[in-house]
Amino acid sequence: MPDKNRVKSMNLLIESASYAAIIGICVLIYIGALRTAQIEAEEKQTDMMYRDQSVIATRIQQSINKKLLFARGLAGAVSLSPNISEAEFSDLCSVIKTEDSSVVNMALITGTTITHVHPFEENSMFIGRDLAARPEQYEVLQLVKRTGETFIEGPTNLFQGYPGFIVREPIYHRGGREGANGMIGLASIVFAVDPFLQEIGLTDFDSFYNIAINVHTTLDKDALLVGDETILQKARAIYEMPFPGSTWTVAMMPKRAAGIAPDALNFIRLSVLAGGALALIFARYLHSLRRRNWRIAMQLRAALNAAPSGLVMFDKDDKLELCNRRYRDLHGAASDAIVVGASLESILRAGIKVGLYKDALGNEEEWVSRQLARGHQKNSGFTLALSNGTWMQLLEHGTPEGERVAIMNDITEVQNSRERAKLAEQRLHDAINALPVGFWLFDSDDKLIMFNTVAGEKLDGVKRNLMTGRSLSDLISRRLAISEEVRLNGVRTENETEILTALTGETSELEVRYSGDRWFKYFTRRTSEGGLVMFRVEITDLRRHQQELETSNCELRAALRKRDAAEARLQDVADLSSEWFWEQDADMRMTHVSEGFARTIGANPADYVGKMRYDFLKNDHRDEGPLQNLYAKMRAHEPFRDIVYSYHFKPGHLSWIRISGKPLFDAEGVFTGYIGIAEDVTKFYTALREAEQADEAKTQFLNVISHELRTPLSAVLGFNSFISNFEKLPSYAALRAALNEGDLEKIEAAQKGFEADIARFTTRIQASGTQLKALIDDMLDLARIEANTIRLNLEKVDSKKIIESVVDQMHTLADEKGLTLSLDLVAADVYADETRLRQVLTNLLGNAFKFTDEGQVAIRSQIKDDMAIFEVRDSGIGIAEDRVGIIFDRFAQAASGTNRKNPGVGLGLAICKDLVALQNGWIKAESEPGVGTKMTFAIPLWTASN
Repeated sequence: MPDKNRVKSMNLLIESASYAAIIGICVLIYIGALRTAQIEAEEKQTDMMYRDQSVIATRIQQSINKKLLFARGLAGAVSLSPNISEAEFSDLCSVIKTEDSSVVNMALITGTTITHVHPFEENSMFIGRDLAARPEQYEVLQLVKRTGETFIEGPTNLFQGYPGFIVREPIYHRGGREGANGMIGLASIVFAVDPFLQEIGLTDFDSFYNIAINVHTTLDKDALLVGDETILQKARAIYEMPFPGSTWTVAMMPKRAAGIAPDALNFIRLSVLAGGALALIFARYLHSLRRRNWRIAMQLRAALNAAPSGLVMFDKDDKLELCNRRYRDLHGAASDAIVVGASLESILRAGIKVGLYKDALGNEEEWVSRQLARGHQKNSGFTLALSNGTWMQLLEHGTPEGERVAIMNDITEVQNSRERAKLAEQRLHDAINALPVGFWLFDSDDKLIMFNTVAGEKLDGVKRNLMTGRSLSDLISRRLAISEEVRLNGVRTENETEILTALTGETSELEVRYSGDRWFKYFTRRTSEGGLVMFRVEITDLRRHQQELETSNCELRAALRKRDAAEARLQDVADLSSEWFWEQDADMRMTHVSEGFARTIGANPADYVGKMRYDFLKNDHRDEGPLQNLYAKMRAHEPFRDIVYSYHFKPGHLSWIRISGKPLFDAEGVFTGYIGIAEDVTKFYTALREAEQADEAKTQFLNVISHELRTPLSAVLGFNSFISNFEKLPSYAALRAALNEGDLEKIEAAQKGFEADIARFTTRIQASGTQLKALIDDMLDLARIEANTIRLNLEKVDSKKIIESVVDQMHTLADEKGLTLSLDLVAADVYADETRLRQVLTNLLGNAFKFTDEGQVAIRSQIKDDMAIFEVRDSGIGIAEDRVGIIFDRFAQAASGTNRKNPGVGLGLAICKDLVALQNGWIKAESEPGVGTKMTFAIPLWTASN
């Protein structure tokens, strides 16, 4: 009994130790696998960090190099024109500078003073600043002048009040020697820190890394642009970039430690658990063998031999210890070599000798070496193809004693199923390719994953082959580009969004015509996975048959049209007429209003049906007389004709209506209502008012023109009368008296007085004649414009030169009144007629001088889009608000009547408007009484295409 207990205790101790060893090995394997996975994750994170660091460094270099290129281009251009003006400098900067949101301004520095800056309006206050007052910038200037090299200054506090960088580029005389001695100034490119950081896109990496960017200058100054010193000290990834005058360092460290992917962690756990479980089961099996007697061992061998899978066990020296019958059967002719004690290598070579292993044919030694090497692994599994067509799955596991157990499962049926699935898939592909219609398959994101041969056919105009991965929207866009006509649900369309919505919503009736009059129809259906299937069927023949059918039905439709024409003729007349029909019942309620009412008035007839006419007219008393007459006729059941009244059918719009009506009576003479017609005659009343206004304008024009003609003519006739009757002049009488006396001094003085009178009279005659000529010229220009006989010679014209010439000619007018005349012009070539442009400028300047008694007249030009904009601004009397809108009309002036301080007939601005329009421009006026007037007009810029 004690012996039995001792055996049991020993067996229990051995089993417990073996189980503990297996569990320990699994734990070690698990820990090792976790450590390996952790190292791989950290290496992957480090590689990603280095790649991202390279991206940031590349963006910084590209941005800085672009700004250095701006500075060099600016310096090179200025060296060609050292005396560049501010306007030329701004134009140059506009050409050099591309879209770069971080660049604040571009400037030129002579000595230590800023002389030019762009953009001028935002930075004009910096011109004249002496940088010697700013020590940090003065030190950089001295360094650049001393070395003659480019320098990137910063980060530094800019004049604008925020941090930034300044690229200092030396400028040399053209053809001069480069170096500090040949320098004539500095070109500066100023860019701000915040937009610069946005430009390089650091926010793309903020969620993954702690980033620090340090700038070290040759002046031995360090500045942290981003991050802190801790990152610089602890970062594993440090990248240095040399730039002119500074070295930039980018340091990065991940924000989070690298972690093992959940899928990898689950795989490790599952593998260790499966291996451990299998090892424990196998260990328990071995212990049961050891405890049992020979009989039980024989029963176990019989059970193993009956197993459907092959099983084999080798010792630690790869010597065969145990195998079942299935293992021998699987080896066929090589089974004789499978004996206890036989090595794995001998069994493999026996199988090779009889051609058992299909994969070993032609590379036997390499294959054997690979199999033996695999055998030293603790756990392994692989698939083996035998020459008889059998596929085996071999699973090998190591025992605690160093032995190896292998299980061979027959997976031939599984493998054959896979082959059959591949064959079925290929057959499906072949069948789809054999379809006579186009077939496309898209995934749930509407990306193309499959198409057949017909779908891949290149229609006329297609430039590249169809490929998977293309989106449905891209496919629609390219097909629309080559199509000649697209119909969606029978309606022509070119809206890509509408077509895409219809296709993805399975609601399309899409028909497309391509080159060669080929018609196709597209159908779509959603798959169970959310994808999209699209078919394309050619319907060219169907279309042709439809056209033939349409042709054959033409005669029938023609006959139907003749029949319908006879029935619809009256309705057509009603629809085309500007009148509408109406009916009222015996209670005077509206029972019908034809559609002509809606077309003419723009109101809904249904809003008036069922109402009495008095109900909707009683709130409008503009024409009580005609309405009372209308009501009296209706109460008396009498016919009426052409009664005109007014009514607001729509708010803010007064309509004039002409109405006629006839009473209706039944066979017994009982009144049943009214029938009649009505017409909107608003345009006739409007035309009548316009004619009255035109007549009033004509009368006013005759009054003004007679006044304007009479004034200079009276002056001409009056002063001419003085000249023709000079003997009546006191100066002439004094001259005769002096001549009679013979006193030479008195004669000379009297002669000068007489000449002064004659000169004064001729001057007044000349001025009046000029005034008459100007008036006649305006009338002739107006006549030519209205007769469309005026001819303009549009060509390239230097607008700045023309304005300066006109101002020079009229400068005396400003001097006579003591007005200040200022110019702010840009150089702009316009596409215009030089003579007519001068005429417009002369009229506008003449008006400015005429209506301004003190203050200034300013002329300004600018370029906006493809137009040159000209402004003539004065500080004169201004124009009343109710007159601004009519000053460009014929014979209209800011002040009405003939008793005006300033003469004129109101044609100058009207002619200006017409001349500007003939030159493809526009003109407008802005004014405030007592403040002044601004006249603005635009002329197209000259281009090579003009």
